[in-house]
Amino acid sequence: MQTKTDGDFQQESSTDKPYLADFKSLTAEIKRRGLYQRDTKRAYIELIAHIVISIVGIALFIVFDNIFSRILSALIMASGLLGIGTHTHNSSHNASSEKNSIDDFLTYLGYSTLLGFSALFWKYKHCIVHHSNPNILGIDEDIDLMPFFAITEDDLKKVGNLGHFYHKFIQPVIFPFMISLTAFNIQRQAWTFLIKALLDNKKRKTIHWIDLAYNLLHILAWLIIPMLFFPPIAVIEFYILRNVLLGYALFFMLGSSHLPSEAVCSVADQQRADFALKQTAATINIRTNRYGRFLMSGLDYQIEHHLFRGVSYTRLPELNELVKEYCRYQNYPHNTLGFFEASWKTITVFYTPKPVHTDLQKLIS
Repeated sequence: MQTKTDGDFQQESSTDKPYLADFKSLTAEIKRRGLYQRDTKRAYIELIAHIVISIVGIALFIVFDNIFSRILSALIMASGLLGIGTHTHNSSHNASSEKNSIDDFLTYLGYSTLLGFSALFWKYKHCIVHHSNPNILGIDEDIDLMPFFAITEDDLKKVGNLGHFYHKFIQPVIFPFMISLTAFNIQRQAWTFLIKALLDNKKRKTIHWIDLAYNLLHILAWLIIPMLFFPPIAVIEFYILRNVLLGYALFFMLGSSHLPSEAVCSVADQQRADFALKQTAATINIRTNRYGRFLMSGLDYQIEHHLFRGVSYTRLPELNELVKEYCRYQNYPHNTLGFFEASWKTITVFYTPKPVHTDLQKLIS
């Protein structure tokens, strides 16, 4: 019996499965199979579940005052907030509902009001900049952590002897503590983005005022109203705890798909590289359990999401088989890591910066 080679696979696929021939054909096949249809009922139920989990965690934190119960309740709250964040990520790509207006509302509610991250900032930084050029140095700001952290070999080339000393000896020590500021840093960037837009007559639009209103609701709900019932210092301490836990959760949930060495970084001129190759090379999928999939709302299928961001997270498992087949046919990368392995590799890149590629085409040649 003869074993089929990759060449035999490609020859058969080119005739039996014409959708593997190019990305345009694959997109048409996905539309033909109805994978762009939204399971809105499931999406709404799961969003409500994430909100309820957050509220339960907060309520338990208030009711019980022993340290064990408070730690457990804080973790419950953080998992709920993380779920809100990942679910809202789906809405920010207009993939939760059949109506863009509902997705916009859910994005304002989830990011601006519940998490305190400007929805418009997220759409610009993530949906436009990051998704167009993931892990492209000089363009994707998510991969640029300088001057505080060097995570690529090119980062180290830009610093002198003092910088090398800092990144080699100081960075590994402060890194575990600095990532606790992730949520605060997103809020800082978001408010800076929103205020600049509001002060600029050419950029300012009605949606910026709407976003501001939702962000003010965040301050009202999380700080001002609670201060009517609890001591202000206690409210502020709780908010800091909330952001610290959320910061750690977001770092590992978002970073594990782009920071490990399997997720390639490339130079700026690679923004002109083949779209599908650019997305698959810079992104990895995460293998997790059922609860992990519930928390991640599709972020465990990052490759499929990056290729077809308009497909709802509820359909990504179906899309996964098609994309894996397409990547095999085209010889594109399609990497999957377990959550704990991906998390570990997300950490190690801060100790051993990864290389930067100058030609993505060489990955498949």
